[in-house]
Amino acid sequence: MANADPPASRAPLLLVTGMSGAGRSTALKALEDNGFEVVDNLPLSLLKRLLAVHDKALAGGEAERPLAVGIDARTHAFDAESVVARIKTMRERGIDARVLFIDCAGGELVRRFSETRRRHPLALDRPAADGIAREREVMAPLRRWADIVIDTTDFSVHDLRRTIREKFARHRHG
Repeated sequence: MANADPPASRAPLLLVTGMSGAGRSTALKALEDNGFEVVDNLPLSLLKRLLAVHDKALAGGEAERPLAVGIDARTHAFDAESVVARIKTMRERGIDARVLFIDCAGGELVRRFSETRRRHPLALDRPAADGIAREREVMAPLRRWADIVIDTTDFSVHDLRRTIREKFARHRHG
């Protein structure tokens, strides 16, 4: 039965998402430092397979670490509503699935993109503000469903790392 959902995991699954430029990559690195297995930019079509492999490793005593999966609006075939539906299904099956949303004010995101001279991934040929507005619209369902929202508007990289460490300290191993 290839399409069956994997059984419930004993370690939490944390979906890490948010606005481009808000600090999602930094949050994932901090989670990894805090004892999480981390997978970034996973195509949504592979999430079910990843959960099955992770659960098998847990059942065999080969893995004890919680799993953090980074997804964003650039992920192939991204649809926030389908991600929310998948989270609901996982929770109904007893999987401890949570959503961490990294957010930031639009003006600060524009400043960050300008400062790094990077283009917004959803506005490669337009101003960053256009991409930010589009992304905020696309990501709205996930932000509403998030268990934890961290606003990095006034954060340094160190502030975000400290916040992640404080919120997820119980997952740190040896």
